[in-house]
Amino acid sequence: MVNNVALKRICAYLIDYIVITLICSALIYIPFINPRYEGYMETSDQYNEVLQAYASGEIDVNEATEQINDLRYELNSNGYVYIIGEIIITFLYYGVFVYFTHGQTLGKRILGIKIVSNKGKKLGLHNYFIRTFILNGVISSIIVLIAICFKESTFITMCDVASSINTILMIIIFLMILFWQEGRGLHDILAGTKVIDVRNEEAVEESLEEVKVIKPKKVSKKKDED
Repeated sequence: MVNNVALKRICAYLIDYIVITLICSALIYIPFINPRYEGYMETSDQYNEVLQAYASGEIDVNEATEQINDLRYELNSNGYVYIIGEIIITFLYYGVFVYFTHGQTLGKRILGIKIVSNKGKKLGLHNYFIRTFILNGVISSIIVLIAICFKESTFITMCDVASSINTILMIIIFLMILFWQEGRGLHDILAGTKVIDVRNEEAVEESLEEVKVIKPKKVSKKKDED
């Protein structure tokens, strides 16, 4: 059975993904941050033209694929600021920010869930960084960034490998979160974490406090001196 926390985790992930994408995309469109701004915009326009030509039937799928592959290298090369920014911002958001918010991203806060230690210990930055490295596409981004340094054919091959690695990881992680007994993904296991429902946790703690108050104290028996 799929538990409630698992569904909340997926929704929170989508919210956080949108937040990170918007922030990173903004970096590309700021000329003084991206020195290849003009080249990126020109290549981006060409990329969109190919897609429109394919959609209108002017070119077939083979021709569209060939042209897109030619543009992929230029697009990523001119948009390398996005890739670097994405890696840095991802670690800052999912690592540093979450550390100081005690286990909550914006998405997790909205959905009322948080990251905690699986062993009841205090989490350090390294725990959040391990989660980030495995879950948030950092591995594929690093591969793509390295691939820019090679020729076009090698770049395309490395990008395809990066995409496959990321897809496999995401499938494994989401299946584990949805159907694993403890609802812990691969990143949780490696980082020693789990995700809990804050609202349910608070309800349990309140119930325990009420039990402590209601529970009568033991009265020591005194010997009857009579």
